[in-house]
Amino acid sequence: MQEMEKNYVRVRVPRLLDALKKKQYDAHFFETPDEARQFILDRIDTHETVGIGGSMTLREGLQVVEGLREKGIAVYDHWDAGDDRARRAELKRKHREVDVFLAGINAITTDGTLVNLDGGGNRVGNLCFGPRKVIAVAGLNKLVDSLELALDRVRNKAAVLNAMRLKVQTPCVATGVCSDCDAPRRICAALLILQKKPNDIDEFCVVLVNEEMGY
Repeated sequence: MQEMEKNYVRVRVPRLLDALKKKQYDAHFFETPDEARQFILDRIDTHETVGIGGSMTLREGLQVVEGLREKGIAVYDHWDAGDDRARRAELKRKHREVDVFLAGINAITTDGTLVNLDGGGNRVGNLCFGPRKVIAVAGLNKLVDSLELALDRVRNKAAVLNAMRLKVQTPCVATGVCSDCDAPRRICAALLILQKKPNDIDEFCVVLVNEEMGY
């Protein structure tokens, strides 16, 4: 069944790539995480600085952070701060000044709309303004057929799974469903819907991978 699902994506992805290119994204499709990882590493020069949003796809699926640091590239990753909230905020603010920002995509529609939901705001902020270059990555599990389904996915799957991973005390951790709560540690505070490449980002690369990765 897994191979059948991959073939299902292969049949659909040409239309998605065309849609993304019409929206001025530099869009690419890879069969394996290793191919995608190498492509990303090759796109970033050693003199460039990199910020990385909160993404399991980039860290676990592609292991991009390790690859960048092996090349000697300066990476500002707020996950390095652990429980030091002041240091986490400092590293997130560094993302405003980097040459390249890397992020996962919570949901992408077949007509090329990118949807992300964020708690702190650094990821969605840098996906629409700031860095000169952006590289955003999505596995096949992020692909949906409509904006309505994308919004449902980011609220009731991506956000819930991330809340569970972070062990925050929100209703969705207990119920598995978003209740639009007012919990102090609610992680879905900022919603970004990109209908085309933001004009003030010079290069916006969308990397699609024919594997299930991240949430």
